[in-house]
Amino acid sequence: MRYVDVFNGDADGICALLQLQLSSPRDSELVTGVKRDIDLLRQVRAGAGDRITVLDVAMEKNRADLDRLLAAGASVFYVDHHIPGEIPEHAGLQAIINTAPEVCTSLLVDRHLNGQHRPWAVAAAFGDNLHAAARTAAAPLKLSEAQLDQLRELGECLNYNGYGDSLADLHFHPADLYRQLRPYSDP
Repeated sequence: MRYVDVFNGDADGICALLQLQLSSPRDSELVTGVKRDIDLLRQVRAGAGDRITVLDVAMEKNRADLDRLLAAGASVFYVDHHIPGEIPEHAGLQAIINTAPEVCTSLLVDRHLNGQHRPWAVAAAFGDNLHAAARTAAAPLKLSEAQLDQLRELGECLNYNGYGDSLADLHFHPADLYRQLRPYSDP
């Protein structure tokens, strides 16, 4: 069995994966790209028994490859906040999709994990320019304004790193940035 984590190279994708990995650590192959590279499932080769996690990547744009991976016997855990198109009904697919304007993928993962690693979700929400949602999610954490500002700045920096026409345009490759952040349970 192989694990493959596919994630958008912005704050939301990186922080969503951080939360899941902190909750259930495992070695995995990482597939990511610049923020606007949303056709990421085409890079994944998987078969029976392989487990794929897809985060902050529009299902509609990746539907043919999602169908291909499911037909090959892979199981897929898919979390996203973009318009999904028709969500396939398949025993190998677990999808958490919510297109409400006040959510991002990291907030959906936060709900799925019952807030286990909420500061990462707050940083991601700030990075996705969802300041009100970030503050709402942060309320139970009782953070100071200075701490909220730190999470905002981190989220925005992670997000802006993902902008570019190619990976060469970025300050840090999103997979490398994720690896640098992974040891930290708290941002």
